[in-house]
Amino acid sequence: MDWELGLSTGPGGYGVAISLAGEGTHLIGMFPTIARAVTSAFRAAPENLPTRVVLVHLSGIPVQELGRHIGELTAAGIDADTVEMRSDIDVLESSLATTALLIDADRDLLTGRRLRTAPFDAGTLARLVADDPARVRVFLTGHPEVRDRYHVAARDHAPQLIERPALAALALDSPRISVMSTPRMGSSLTDSPARVWQLRMGIVIVAMVVLLVLFLA
Repeated sequence: MDWELGLSTGPGGYGVAISLAGEGTHLIGMFPTIARAVTSAFRAAPENLPTRVVLVHLSGIPVQELGRHIGELTAAGIDADTVEMRSDIDVLESSLATTALLIDADRDLLTGRRLRTAPFDAGTLARLVADDPARVRVFLTGHPEVRDRYHVAARDHAPQLIERPALAALALDSPRISVMSTPRMGSSLTDSPARVWQLRMGIVIVAMVVLLVLFLA
């Protein structure tokens, strides 16, 4: 049976969901490491490898951190060529066909398509909602012990709680349409042996040309 794996990264670990052909999407849970997340997904899925893997990453993180996630997935037995990377705000917008604003309580950040990523500010949130109140929806994620004050600060905009496993499930069930989507697969962040060899040969050739020019001069 074919199946797909969804992972959503966050300061508290990795949310996991799987989609089984003909059986729908199921939430697996939250795990502290990618290795444990993948192992738990494999236990709940058929024996074959997933045909598709979606990694939902935090908006605004550096490419080096994305590369670290891909490296850990590879170490856990996942082929980097099957990994599709998407930002959390992209998943919300594409799955719900709305303009999303995400309050990340763990990082004290507010994320949106226009805003990108900025420190959370209740006034900024209110202005962004007022721009298009009929279409804008506010979401809140983070640890329960830190997100309560953000829920209070955004209470006028009815923030909807979204956990990391639910984001992973949404990513499996929705297309990629937002301009904020990460336009690459996981293999683009890894250096293949052939690519490393080509780079080294290029350096050697340049060095030989420089030495030849110096000798002829």
